[in-house]
Amino acid sequence: MLRFPLRFLGFLLMAAGFVLVVIDGTRSIAGQRLIVTSLSEVWRSIHAESLARVETVLRAQGPDWLWDPAALTVIAWPAAAAGLILGALLMWVGRSRRPQIGVVGRR
Repeated sequence: MLRFPLRFLGFLLMAAGFVLVVIDGTRSIAGQRLIVTSLSEVWRSIHAESLARVETVLRAQGPDWLWDPAALTVIAWPAAAAGLILGALLMWVGRSRRPQIGVVGRR
């Protein structure tokens, strides 16, 4: 029942990851150096106010280590890699567990 939404979201994240790979590759070739877009850059470009709000909430209500270094480490990851890895994970979780018709498997 949840397999389709998980696989669909995983597909969208993997597609976004591939788009970000192309964007980073194009920018790297044009700039003649390695340019990697971080999750924080993507988040800021989509909705900067929510990033500030999340920081405020994590600093005020969470333990000291939750924002710095935990959240800062995660949002510093390359966005392309995070999209590809999270998308692959969601697609794996949402995979069909039944053997397919015509597939030879172990008994």
